[in-house]
Amino acid sequence: MTPLWLEEVVEECGFTAPSRFPRNLSADIPTRLSVKVVALRQLTPQAVRDWLVRRNIHRPVLGDASDFHGCMVAEAGHGFLFVDSSEGNAEQRFTIAHELSHFILDQWRPRQRALQVFGGQILPVLDGLREPTPDEAMTAIFEKLSLGPSVDLMARDASGHYANRAVMDSEWRADLLALELLAPAKLVVPLVMDLPAEEATGLLFFRYGLPREKADTYVQELRRRLRTPRFSIEQFLRVEGG
Repeated sequence: MTPLWLEEVVEECGFTAPSRFPRNLSADIPTRLSVKVVALRQLTPQAVRDWLVRRNIHRPVLGDASDFHGCMVAEAGHGFLFVDSSEGNAEQRFTIAHELSHFILDQWRPRQRALQVFGGQILPVLDGLREPTPDEAMTAIFEKLSLGPSVDLMARDASGHYANRAVMDSEWRADLLALELLAPAKLVVPLVMDLPAEEATGLLFFRYGLPREKADTYVQELRRRLRTPRFSIEQFLRVEGG
């Protein structure tokens, strides 16, 4: 019922289901990944830039201050996860899970796959210190690996919408992984499938600490999965795209 790529990612990164919920990912993250969670009140792109510059880290941070809940700044396998501490607990919890999911899917997992294929010699390429050799570039194509920079996830068009399909897909996948990390489908489905939608949403809010809007979306997504054969063409394309 859970898409195969989600099962694989959760197993690979080690964020299996905890014994207690709501989950405190902030405590789990430092034990598994080189990511520091930074809580700033009234988070804005400028606040993130200022925090980084004070630590002599110069990275572009874009985005709209009116819709800026969190962001991930990552380089060379390390990351800073920024979250707005003035928001409610549920919103902060989901923002942390979402930004962590971006790091896992767009930084950590591609890096791990490249290291498995090439070994440590590929690190300078992954860190932007040299270009891949022709042989490395060809191998990357055959192995479906990305050795270049990750997608600019803050890219938006003039109207404020996602700039391209790659950004949209990345956001969609980060949301799904965030929901799986906070409320694993195998635990949630038996609880919510026979409940009216409003009650199911409330259960996810109170027991798993999801924001109500995300809880409602998750209930709909889980019910969609139950109606979709496990090896549907839609899911096959999603797996291949991962």
